[in-house]
Amino acid sequence: MKYLDLYKLLNKSNCRECGLLTCMAFAHAVINGEKKIEDCPYIDKETMPELGKKIVARDIEHEYDAAVEPLREAMSGLNFSALVDRLGATLSGDRLCVNCLGKKFLVDTKGNVESICHIHLWVTVPLLKYIITGGGPGLLGKWISFDELDRGITMSSYFERRCVEPLKQMADSHTDIFFDLLDIFGGRQPAGDFSADRSRIVHPLPRVPFLFLYWKAEDHFESKLKILFDSSADKYLDFEAVYVLSRGMVEMFKKIIANHEEVMPNLLAM
Repeated sequence: MKYLDLYKLLNKSNCRECGLLTCMAFAHAVINGEKKIEDCPYIDKETMPELGKKIVARDIEHEYDAAVEPLREAMSGLNFSALVDRLGATLSGDRLCVNCLGKKFLVDTKGNVESICHIHLWVTVPLLKYIITGGGPGLLGKWISFDELDRGITMSSYFERRCVEPLKQMADSHTDIFFDLLDIFGGRQPAGDFSADRSRIVHPLPRVPFLFLYWKAEDHFESKLKILFDSSADKYLDFEAVYVLSRGMVEMFKKIIANHEEVMPNLLAM
């Protein structure tokens, strides 16, 4: 059973008695193994046991190992000293120290990642891929869209729907908080005139900056948000890893803002 199948069986009242803001968020949490079906007080008790048999929660730990293990194998034998300058990293003993969104992540030659932050799959996979590429030509100073990345066009509509649109909703409903979050994670004002009402550059990885441009709604024009990348980005990461980083930021910001405000049910449902 997928989360949408489960959502159809809920009463969609967004009562929050399960501890989450929306029924859609609850359906996601059950499928992800973070909640039990019994945590909803309105599901028919007679059908609950049969329904529970149809729900196979995701094994997050297994998914993590399956995604990371091939990358760990590729890390073997890398000469970190030769990669430091090309990756914009430093050495901490025999480990590579890479700054991700203003936070330090330490990586050893076996691909083990350590940080004071929680280690998420959306950070680990792009981070290891970034190291394995061995670096690129350096920043080129030309900003391009996701679909201009190598093979990015194959995933551009999905990127817009799953990354750009939810971030735009956050910027629309919580403009100051959204840009404060970008600043907390190392955001800074970009040089140059981009004509946007607000703009920030953040560095999910040292040589892979993201440029956020936001135009607020005005008169008959809707608000707009763009995410641009340096044209060298796909020399450091493939387009899938760029997507994973972007989607990870969406999920992280959603959780932070949801804890800050008891609103945004439509955002949490995306």
